[in-house]
Amino acid sequence: MNPFERKAVRTWFWSGAILIFIMVVVGGITRLTDSGLSMSDWSLIMGAIPPMNEAEWLAAFERYKEFPQYQQLNAGMSLAEFKIIFFWEYLHRLLGRLIGLVFLIPFAFFWIRGYFNSKTLRRAWVLFGLGALQGAMGWIMVKSGLVDVPYVSHYRLTIHLLLAMLLFGFCIWYALDLYDDQPTEKSSDLPSLKRWSIGLLILFIAQVIWGAFTAGLDAGYVYNTFPTMNGDWVPQGTWTLQPIRANFVEHPGTVQWMHRILGTLLGIATIGFWWKNHNADVGHLLKQKARILLGMMLTQYVLGILTVITHVQLLIGVIHQAGALAVLFFWIWYYHDIKSNWANV
Repeated sequence: MNPFERKAVRTWFWSGAILIFIMVVVGGITRLTDSGLSMSDWSLIMGAIPPMNEAEWLAAFERYKEFPQYQQLNAGMSLAEFKIIFFWEYLHRLLGRLIGLVFLIPFAFFWIRGYFNSKTLRRAWVLFGLGALQGAMGWIMVKSGLVDVPYVSHYRLTIHLLLAMLLFGFCIWYALDLYDDQPTEKSSDLPSLKRWSIGLLILFIAQVIWGAFTAGLDAGYVYNTFPTMNGDWVPQGTWTLQPIRANFVEHPGTVQWMHRILGTLLGIATIGFWWKNHNADVGHLLKQKARILLGMMLTQYVLGILTVITHVQLLIGVIHQAGALAVLFFWIWYYHDIKSNWANV
């Protein structure tokens, strides 16, 4: 790839990451406003066109009334109220279609013009497969709330979020790989820093999983004090499901408790990670990236506290979800340097 081709493909990857970030934010709003079940049909082409007149709006509203969310939770909702929740789900799906176009059109152009080398072409196909899987998972998730119980499966919601973060992460990694000025420092501390950073990622993924469980089960509304949970360090009456392990993934109170515990462990681990970098024989840039990652992680912890004590206020809840992507970005930004220098150890 010549410099122009490299820059074009790199910009393409960055645009994908930015759009996925926006889509996750809109997805968070969709979740917090209970808008995800307002569109009960899936149509790739015609679904891109919203109701255009009063008759079409009334038809869409009547269709919505056939499903459990209206019948069990929103009976008596006005058409104006329906339009609000319809808007967020429609915008979420529209962004999904836009991401598809932003991927497919440049992909075809770059492929025809020979911009890809074999490695970049394989990576583009990986993104294509993950994007298709994510679209299918989104609809599978919505379908889980259209039968009997007016809530989407929190397990499917978690998979949907993890796929979005995986796509976001791959786009960033692929973009960073296409810069020419890769760092080339040598240090015997790199193997240790690599282990620390991978451990941090594993703990972060666990925290994201329980964060998604918390969102999917509306567990953020259960206990709204901090640091205790309504006066208890370990919430009472939250271990009632059998088998006992089911409480950790299905009981709202226990799930929120797990999210708090994992968040605290992650914060402590990140402080240790920063201290390890501070004392390591590595360059200033890598240490600065570790400091930024620590700052973002602690900011995310504070946002989590604010989300709880404000009873999941919409703006704070959305920023908290976006903060998880910011943490992932700064981790990748840091770890990419570690990986790039690995051959020099």
